[in-house]
Amino acid sequence: MSQPVGPVASREPAPAPDTVPPRWLRLSLKVKLSLVIIALVFLTVSLVSAFLIRQEQQTLTAEMTKRGLTIAENLSAGAKSSLLASDELTLNVLVKDAMKDPDVAYVAIVDENGTVLAHSDVGEIGKPIVRPDGFEKLGTEPQIRTYKTKSRGEVIDFAMPLVFSDTPVGALYLGFSKQAITDALARAFRRAVVITGAMVVVGVLGAIGLSNLLSRPIFRLVRGTRAIAQGDFNVALPVTSGDELGVLTESFNQMARSLREKEMIKHAFTRYVAREVVEEILKDPEHLVLTGERREATVLFCDIRGFTPLSERMSPEEVVMLLNEFYTLMIRRCSSTTAPSTSSWATP
Repeated sequence: MSQPVGPVASREPAPAPDTVPPRWLRLSLKVKLSLVIIALVFLTVSLVSAFLIRQEQQTLTAEMTKRGLTIAENLSAGAKSSLLASDELTLNVLVKDAMKDPDVAYVAIVDENGTVLAHSDVGEIGKPIVRPDGFEKLGTEPQIRTYKTKSRGEVIDFAMPLVFSDTPVGALYLGFSKQAITDALARAFRRAVVITGAMVVVGVLGAIGLSNLLSRPIFRLVRGTRAIAQGDFNVALPVTSGDELGVLTESFNQMARSLREKEMIKHAFTRYVAREVVEEILKDPEHLVLTGERREATVLFCDIRGFTPLSERMSPEEVVMLLNEFYTLMIRRCSSTTAPSTSSWATP
């Protein structure tokens, strides 16, 4: 009993979907080159600016830390004797003089129990010193910490133990505001933005000029190839550079000259030999082997009446012109004749 046969799947491969290049690949070479140069200029200037700003920040921080430490050491040296003599007036004068520096955020001098004896904020005098959260208790070595405040931003805190004859007599706390560094970095950042913008503008102009310089010979090559495709071999492009584009242009000119010479040879031979024969010869002239070939053809024999005495009376140039006119008329006559291939005719 026959079984029903279901549909047979076709073995022909499915047609490949059209591959559409991404939108950015369809941009012109000029636009791509401009975008690449602009991106490189922007990235380079941005990285250099960021590096310089970072270096400036580190340098300014180191200088401010050194200056703050020097002020704290000088205050510590002057406060030791006043602490021993319980001269709170001199301590407050030292604090007041230190606060004349615009970068100093606060100064506090405490006794060995942590009670404030002199402070930039007079309301803190007589109270226990309050230190920022997370700060370790001051020992026998100076401590330098950085923390953030709401009013002064980042502050470098210098904690200096006051020791006299190996005996702790108190401590000095000095805060150095980093607002000056922040302002300097803001000015540097604004300068970097301006420089980056100027360099990007210069990069845009340079990219446009360079892309025009590089794309111009490419467009000339495109126009030249289109002219050759249309059969115009009298194309000679100017070689404007010695780089790869110049080498490519010179190779194109050599190709155009070769095609032009080949076309001239073909045109010259077709006046005496059939075009099919010429094209067969020019396909591979180096390996041409003239062998016999059996074909059915029509041969026409003709003669010009009185040609010998006529040629004796004419100059060679006139004879050639006469023959050319004769051959032209005969070729036209043969091309328009539809006689059987075995027929032949001749002039009287």
